[in-house]
Amino acid sequence: MRNKNPPKHFSLNLYRASNKNYFKQFKNYIMKTISLILTFLSLPFIFLGCKNDDLSFANENIVIDNQPSISIYKTKNNYFNYVYVGVDSVGNITMTPSYTSTDSRIIVKDKGKVTYTQRWLLKSGYIVCKEMNYDKMAFTNITFQELVEHTDSIGSDIPINWFQSRIIDKDPFTEYYWLGGLNKPHQEFTLGQINDMLEKGTIETVLKKIK
Repeated sequence: MRNKNPPKHFSLNLYRASNKNYFKQFKNYIMKTISLILTFLSLPFIFLGCKNDDLSFANENIVIDNQPSISIYKTKNNYFNYVYVGVDSVGNITMTPSYTSTDSRIIVKDKGKVTYTQRWLLKSGYIVCKEMNYDKMAFTNITFQELVEHTDSIGSDIPINWFQSRIIDKDPFTEYYWLGGLNKPHQEFTLGQINDMLEKGTIETVLKKIK
């Protein structure tokens, strides 16, 4: 009689083949899962990169002075292209900005793109601004682009309520350094010198730490 049971070596080979196929499928599954996870994790950076396409580090050879003042700061969120307003201790607006396309602090580039020239991003991540002071400030969600276009369209007499409704952060700063120039000796720095002081931790020998 013919033996109906397969030879042992046949069963072993079948087992090995089955295991090999299983591990191959399992490996493919793991690789696909890892790929999906990496893609998911990269999405915030992709969107952040798109959002910050307009941001670039300032030329470190730019020279600024302490007239009227120099502010150096970091914020909780990215407000680089947004305007701020002055507010009092209870949140009422005390100062609103006014920029037009003919303002000396504004550059209108090709296709009407607006750039504010008094704020710079340093390699260390700090921002330098020539127009801020250390009084209470709040950031709005109004870009310089929107404000210039709005002012050019209706004039500089913009209702305070328009700014008030657009405030998004009344306590924006995580760090703040300030150097005033009123009745003070004239001082000049390159942005590179300021960045070096920040990175070396010597900035407080020149600027006052507010926060």
